Amino acid sequence: MTKRTLLVLLLWCLWSLGAIAQISCPPSAKRLPLVCLIPVATRAQNPGTVGDPAAAFNASFATQLPQLPLPSSATGVVFVFDKSINEDVPLENLGPILTDRAQTIGKKKLFVGFSFQQFTFNSVDGNSLASLPFVFKATSGNQDQYVTQRERISFKLDQYVVVGTYGLTDRTDVSVVIPIERVSIGVGQSSAGPGTEYVVNNATIPPTQLGTISVPIGSTAGVASGFGDVLVNVKHEFVSGERFHFGAGLFVRLPTGDALNYLGSGAYGINPYAVVSYQWRVSPHARFGYIWNTSTVLIQPPTSPTGNNSTRLPGGLQYDFGADAKVFQRVTLAVDFLGNQFQNSPVLVPVTTNIPAFNVPATGVQRLNATYTANDFSVGLKWKPLEKRNLLVYANGLFQLNNVGMRSDPVPLVGLSYTFGF
Repeated sequence: MTKRTLLVLLLWCLWSLGAIAQISCPPSAKRLPLVCLIPVATRAQNPGTVGDPAAAFNASFATQLPQLPLPSSATGVVFVFDKSINEDVPLENLGPILTDRAQTIGKKKLFVGFSFQQFTFNSVDGNSLASLPFVFKATSGNQDQYVTQRERISFKLDQYVVVGTYGLTDRTDVSVVIPIERVSIGVGQSSAGPGTEYVVNNATIPPTQLGTISVPIGSTAGVASGFGDVLVNVKHEFVSGERFHFGAGLFVRLPTGDALNYLGSGAYGINPYAVVSYQWRVSPHARFGYIWNTSTVLIQPPTSPTGNNSTRLPGGLQYDFGADAKVFQRVTLAVDFLGNQFQNSPVLVPVTTNIPAFNVPATGVQRLNATYTANDFSVGLKWKPLEKRNLLVYANGLFQLNNVGMRSDPVPLVGLSYTFGF
């Protein structure tokens, strides 16, 4: 049965990769994937268009969406062996929510959790999504056509996460994290008004202007839902002292989500990590890891020579540290700081293009590559409503501390979990 399950999972992964082999946005298609909705200007899809702002957007979204903070795969009740009574007993401290601690849940214990969190993105790489500038250039015969416009983009991600963790031994856990996501995008005209088209005759030198017209910007919207990228985690507790604990593990991300609809990354990810924790009235913990990713269809080689030609999904150092403490009977407060580094990552940078003959400086965005670290602050409460039952209810808020990469409004999270003993 186990071999059959693994085979089905492998075939699912291979099917997912085959389904996202290339990006195609035919104008005649009845339903385009979400990667085709930005930018909304049809001129950006015409043959002869110089540059590809849509691809630049896809690269920025693909970099961070699959690596958003998820609830811990061991956020439930943890059992320790009490030698005085010769049996497992649950810890009173209920642990963190978005991060991890070194302890495992215990042999033959099964943890099942379900949570919901919502991301409402407001900026990308420091550029507000409410008014994002674009400049398109298309060539037709002896004419160059420039279109300048500002677009308003709404981007929301509803994420439902199912987690299962089983204690293989007293010190080893295996976990599966399954995100189920709903992505909604709306693109339309910003408050700056319609765009402007400049038509330049390039048959003569210097070029001769032919005229300018206003370009109304349409609007479009799209919704996609389905499974995201499944994660498998194995953790082992190497040191289990009376108070000090040290563990290490390996996360593997499988590209099971539809990357063309922003439901997945389109890339495999490998994330080894180490975690330490200290059991006390206020229990501190820290986790350090590094993630490597394979290539993804969402990152295409840029047309600009200033970009990096790698199609690999950016990875880098990951770290978080914090503490949790029992504040009331069966209530734990969890506070954490999270850092996620993206090395050599695509970013959108404002650039100015001078339109010939009109001497008009037009501001747009261009894809470059840079290394940055996204920092977040998390605070939440965990409640065990029944003293003799291992049911947990928890709520959390995630607050983003710097304006790099994809940034969101405060992210609410609610969830519940139960730990079974066999």
